[in-house]
Amino acid sequence: MTTGPKLRLGRTLVPGLLAVALFAVMALVVVNTPFEPMTEAAGAGYPDGISITAELGYALFDFTELQEVGGTEPFLAAVLLVAVALDAALDASLVLAKREEGGEPVAALSSTGETSGSAGPQPAATDGGERSDGGEQR
Repeated sequence: MTTGPKLRLGRTLVPGLLAVALFAVMALVVVNTPFEPMTEAAGAGYPDGISITAELGYALFDFTELQEVGGTEPFLAAVLLVAVALDAALDASLVLAKREEGGEPVAALSSTGETSGSAGPQPAATDGGERSDGGEQR
């Protein structure tokens, strides 16, 4: 017979409560955010013919005289934060993907270890084709 789930009190309760609190804060932010259309008539968005990427690049290198629309620094901060998060995820995936055998890291393309066949170089095999210079074979 199976029993119902039991609530564990102690050290495991704190991370669970923190996760629920974080979810509640994120839900409040989403619920209280007005999602208005981003059009020029509403005073938001970029005019036609202006590249958002170019404006972010100018803000990144502090070329304020080349910017046609100001106020791109918050966008730049968001782009940089996403870049750092993606870099951390890539580093973590490489750490998790590293192979180990017997507690030692194993390289994907290792030149050490056993070779296929006998030890030592093997002579090259030919296909029995004809010489291109028309000469006789020796």
